[in-house]
Amino acid sequence: MHFMKYRRLTKEQFETLSVEFAQFLASQSIDHNQWLAIKLNEPHQVEVQLDAFSDLVWEESLRKTCFINHFSPGGVFAFHAGQMSLTLLGVRTATDLDFNTPESWQWLSKHWQDDSVSFYREQRPFEKPRTQVLFDLIEQGGILSSGAIAQRLETLIPEDYS
Repeated sequence: MHFMKYRRLTKEQFETLSVEFAQFLASQSIDHNQWLAIKLNEPHQVEVQLDAFSDLVWEESLRKTCFINHFSPGGVFAFHAGQMSLTLLGVRTATDLDFNTPESWQWLSKHWQDDSVSFYREQRPFEKPRTQVLFDLIEQGGILSSGAIAQRLETLIPEDYS
């Protein structure tokens, strides 16, 4: 029995990464014909290889991840992952604004002092492995980001705000 650290990639993700998967199999000394034979005769070994590749892809992606955004109606939270800690910057409003739109940011620039607007800033050391924390955020609806929203929130929320 084998255990996964993360979760298996979707069929679409495997299709997108087909070249990388072939290289992964080659690194396991499995060529195309051997893979076809394994798929036919050893379903458990197929599962093992799919799961091992999935964990490898997740681990590599998560190691490189620095920013994750989480959107909800009326709010957005940006997570900045350092090596030792996670910083949360966020805003929540009593509206159903979509912070994927410029209009929401324009509204916020006019109403940021309203009682209906709450800002969040918090930094915590990782209590679990960094990659596991980031994976959990993604599984809860987080989206990998360039950091633009975190930078935007950084300018809105004072350093000493908590």
